[in-house]
This record gives sequence, structure tokens and C-alpha cells, in this order.
Amino acid sequence: MDNLPTNQSNQHASSGVVLVAFGKPQYYWAAYNLAYSIKRFNAAINVALICDTKERACYYCTDLLGYIDSFVELPEANIYTNKKIDPGKAKVLLYDYLPYNNNLYLDVDAVCLKDLQPLIDSCINSGEPYLTRVVGEHNIKQGRDFKAMQWAWADELWQHFGLNKSDVIYAINSSIQFIKKSETAEAVYRTAADLYLNNPMPIYKLRTKWGGGQPDELYFNVAFGKTGYKPKDVNAICFQMGKEFTYKQIEELYYLMSYYGGKGFTPSFYIDWLDRKLKQWMEADGKQHKYFIHRITDHKHADPKR
Repeated sequence: MDNLPTNQSNQHASSGVVLVAFGKPQYYWAAYNLAYSIKRFNAAINVALICDTKERACYYCTDLLGYIDSFVELPEANIYTNKKIDPGKAKVLLYDYLPYNNNLYLDVDAVCLKDLQPLIDSCINSGEPYLTRVVGEHNIKQGRDFKAMQWAWADELWQHFGLNKSDVIYAINSSIQFIKKSETAEAVYRTAADLYLNNPMPIYKLRTKWGGGQPDELYFNVAFGKTGYKPKDVNAICFQMGKEFTYKQIEELYYLMSYYGGKGFTPSFYIDWLDRKLKQWMEADGKQHKYFIHRITDHKHADPKR
């Protein structure tokens, strides 16, 4: 890529958590809540924030300075398409801006519930160059309805992207990705970026429109088919649209709790629970919980009203 990362003070660190925030102020608020919760359990974990500019991020959330170890700035060309915020584009172009050898990427709409170092160590020790939340796999012989993937019909994917009959695609939730700087991970990202930028699926053919734009997950799904890489699963974040788990079960089973999707995707009682935890933790640290999650969800890119 023509534009190289800036402000990478921790670029030689072996591992760390990578967050991304730009656009609306609420994304910086979410990044702060997540970074704070990560550092609360283990202050030694490196946390990098990939953003439009450090100045803008800290203007909207000065509290970030106490919990972000390094800021990595993205060029505007990676963030906007036709002057419109394009998060999917930013995510498929992320590889060149990853600051660590071993990167645990997390969407900012989550709260950490325990020390993440064992998760990071487990990902590194797996020997895998790339891990993510894998929710299903599909080949064209199984028909056009890939139930685990909401973005497009399988037959239209095969036709549009020129997939072979023997290719397998994997549906993922890209809210969590472990990315080891490697030829394999780079190939997945380069392929996804090329498809996104040069051969995008027509918007009208998408089964679900992500905030009115292109979903990065669709292009990663196809990139796995193109590269032949079978991603391994990492199940570390709780995603809930119902009430499958109690609060205690979530804390026992998962490292993080997500409030993914638009407003109303995650039930309000889970949102209230996370806000109570953040308030309790921050008061114990002599801080004020200012960035309430219900105020963040009102402004998310994936809101179905968009």
C-alpha cells in the first residue's frame, strides 16, 4: 500500500490487543470502555488504537490517553468511500497497520470480563496464523442458502466471485480476529481487500445490508475460498440476542461480552449489566463512568434504521 502506518511506538512488541475507532464520537467512547476493562484485569497488556487521527480520538475522549499504549493513524482513503464512512473497507485494509507480531483484534463494542493474557497466549501457542469466530462452512453442493451467513446467497457468490465448485467458504464473525504477521494471514487480507475494492458484490444483491454498506465479513468469507485457508475457531466473546446465559455463566465461559449489531440487537438487560459493571469498577478506581453503552448503541453503524 502507498500509505504507511504512523505513530507505531509499540510496533516491535510481540503481542497486543488492537482496537479500531473513527467517525462518530461514540466509537471512541466504546474504545475507551473496552481498553479500560482490558487494563483493569491486566495493565501489562499492550493496547493499540487504530484511528483516523490521535488528535481527533483524544478530542472526543481524552480518557483514552490513560489506557492506549500506541495510536496508529489511518489515511482517509482507507476510511471513506465517496465521502461516506466505510467501516468494511477499513477492516479489510487493516493488515498493513497492525502494530504487533501477534495481534488480537477486537471490535470496540464489547467489555472485557477477565484477564486476556491467557487468551492471547492460547492463540499464539496454537501455531495458527489466523483465528476468528467461525460460525459455519459451505460448499456449493449444499445449495444456495448458507444459513450461517446472512450476507448473500451462495449461488450468487460463486457466480460473482468465480469460485470453483470444489471451493469451501467459511462464515465468520470478524468481531474477534487473531492475526499473526505471516504470509498466510497477509494472503487472506490481500484477497479480501482486492475483492472488496475491485469486485464488490452489488449492494442490491446483499441479503443483509450492514449500515447501508458492504460487510467486511462477506469478503473474508470468500477470501477463505479463494486462498484455500480454513480458519480455526476462537470462541471468546459472548454474543446474545436472547437470554441464553446468566451473567455468572457469561463470566465463567467467556473473556468478553459483546453488544454487537444495531440498537436492540443485544437485550437491554445485558447492556444495563455491563454499564453497572463499568460503573462499579470505575468508582473503585476513583473514576466516573461517563460513556454509557446505551448512549453508544444509539449511534452504531449497524443500526437497522440506517
